[in-house]
Amino acid sequence: MTMDQAAKLEIFQAQVQNARSLKTALRQVHRCVNDALRSNDEAGVSAFTKTYALLFCSWAEANFSKIIHTPYGFEIDEIEEIQRAKGDGIAAAWKKAVDLGLRHLDAKRGSFQPNTKKKLFEAIDLHVLDPSLFRNKLAHGQWTVALNRKNDAVQAERTKQIAAMDVVQVSSWMRGHELMAEAVEALIESPHKAFMRDWYQYVVELEENIIRSKQRTLQQHKQKLIDKDARTGARAKRLRTDNT
Repeated sequence: MTMDQAAKLEIFQAQVQNARSLKTALRQVHRCVNDALRSNDEAGVSAFTKTYALLFCSWAEANFSKIIHTPYGFEIDEIEEIQRAKGDGIAAAWKKAVDLGLRHLDAKRGSFQPNTKKKLFEAIDLHVLDPSLFRNKLAHGQWTVALNRKNDAVQAERTKQIAAMDVVQVSSWMRGHELMAEAVEALIESPHKAFMRDWYQYVVELEENIIRSKQRTLQQHKQKLIDKDARTGARAKRLRTDNT
């Protein structure tokens, strides 16, 4: 059955609730990761970090669905195109959304559209494709050792990436997704004003986010937590609470 406007609105409202609930869960699990880091609980850090990554990927999908069903945004046939593109992966669906959104712009001459499309596609490859691959591995039980698509051989490189994954990296994915979502929302909700005005700033922030994420380390994050505890007396408060 072809979706109508009422169904589109219902899906949008449902995904607003789903994305909000997942965001709350993400904050709670992030706190669990931080608590495990403070107590040097390596097993806890690993378990909560992978749970955090899974929740992020679920939130990213719900948020993407919310965006493409935004009222007064994409037409029904455009949403169907995006959904078909999703068969090739969530990154392909994001690219289709950008491609369709750009067709609504007045700036059809010159280099604006191809340059904008190129920049946003690059950002999608960096901030959407990799997280979805991790999600597929973790959700299919490949919690420590990754297998290939046919599940008949070990993927050594992906296994190393799963082992190296940390809360700083996943938080960077989240920020990248938020910036990409803001860009697409501006493209479909205000193509002639907000998007034309702000699109390059989204790209700049995405690129800066990549640079910052490469510079930050888990050890720096852990030290920041320790320094904050020392400054606020939070660790002493927790110890008193635990002993009561």
